[in-house]
Amino acid sequence: MIVEEKVESPADVEIAERLLAAYRAATAQDPTADPAKATDIWTELHARSRSFTSVLDSNDPRRLARYLCNASRHDAMHGISQGDFEYARITRDRAYREFHALVTQDKLVSLAEGVGALPVENPEQGTYGRSLHIDPSQLVEAVEARLGIDITPPDIDGCLLKLCAGARSFNEKDLSAVYTACLSRNALPGADQTRVCEIGGGAGRLAYWSHRLGMTSYTIVDLPRVNLLQGYYLLRTLPADRVLLFGEEGATELFDGIRVLPAQAIEDHAHDYDVVVNQDSLPEMDSETVRQYLRWIKGCSRRLLSINQENKPPYSKGLAHVSVPETIEEVGGYRLSQRFPYWMRKGYVTELYEVGG
Repeated sequence: MIVEEKVESPADVEIAERLLAAYRAATAQDPTADPAKATDIWTELHARSRSFTSVLDSNDPRRLARYLCNASRHDAMHGISQGDFEYARITRDRAYREFHALVTQDKLVSLAEGVGALPVENPEQGTYGRSLHIDPSQLVEAVEARLGIDITPPDIDGCLLKLCAGARSFNEKDLSAVYTACLSRNALPGADQTRVCEIGGGAGRLAYWSHRLGMTSYTIVDLPRVNLLQGYYLLRTLPADRVLLFGEEGATELFDGIRVLPAQAIEDHAHDYDVVVNQDSLPEMDSETVRQYLRWIKGCSRRLLSINQENKPPYSKGLAHVSVPETIEEVGGYRLSQRFPYWMRKGYVTELYEVGG
C-alpha cells in the first residue's frame, strides 16, 4: 500500500519553524557546510534536490511543513528512503510495487530470524523458502514477543510505500531501524551506559527506535539539510522537550533525549559517547572526511559500530566509495572485536571496534 498524502497541521508548522531556525543557525555559522565542501555522493544529491532547495529558500514554515509531511514523494528523500523517482515509478508500475512488497516481506523475515523470533532455514537440511510466505502479522507478533516492545511504526510517512501486516504497515527502513537499534544496544559496554552518537542519521528512524529501546541520550550528526528530515521525524514522534536542534538552549550538552546537530558543530558540543554508530554513510563520503571522523571518534567514544558495504563501487567522475576497514587500518587506534554479515541486507558487514586498540 502507498500511505495516503498527509495534510500539514498547526503542530507541523510549529515544528517547521523550529527546523528553519536551526537550519539558518547552522548555515550562518558555516555557509559552506551545506552542501559539503568535499566531492562525494551527497554533494551530487544536494545538487539535484532543487525542489527542497526552493522550499528552504522560501523560509516559509507552512510550505516546509507541507513538504515534510509527504517527503517520501519529494527529492529530499532521494538516497535516504524513497524519493521522487521511486515514488513516480511505484505509483505507475504495479509490478514494481509488488516487487517492493516482496522485498519488505523478506526484510521482515530477516528481522524475525535476526532477533531469534524465527528459526533460520537451512538449504542443506529440512525446508527452505517457506518463511517468505508466513503471514506478516504472525512475523510481527513473533518479533514483538521476542523484543518485548510494540514495533508499529509512527504513522507520519505520507506517500511512502509500505507492506500491510493486518491493521499495521511497515516500510523496509522501519524494519532495518528496529534491528540496527538492537545491534546498537548490544554494542554498549554496560547496562548503565547509553550515550550514543550516530553519524549520518538517515530520516531519524534509528534514533527513534534506539530511544524506544532505552538509549535515551542520543546525538545525530549530519548535513544541515538532512538534519531537517531527522528533526521533523523525531519531533513528530517524541515529546517536543526530548528533541533539541542546533542553536537551541541545552543542545551544547548531552542530555536524556536526542540532539540533532550539523557536522561542523561536533567539536563545540559535549561529546562523551559509549558507542558511535554509522550505517551506510561513511563509504559515501570523501576519504579525507572519513579520516577526520575516525580521528574524532578516537577522542570521544569507547566503541564504533560500523554497518557498511566495503566493495568500493564507483559512482561518478572516477570516484569510488570508501572502505571503512581499510581507512580504519590507515588511521590506527582501533581494535576489531566483532565482524559478521548484517542480517537485514546482503553485502553489508557489521563491525564492532574497540577504540584505543
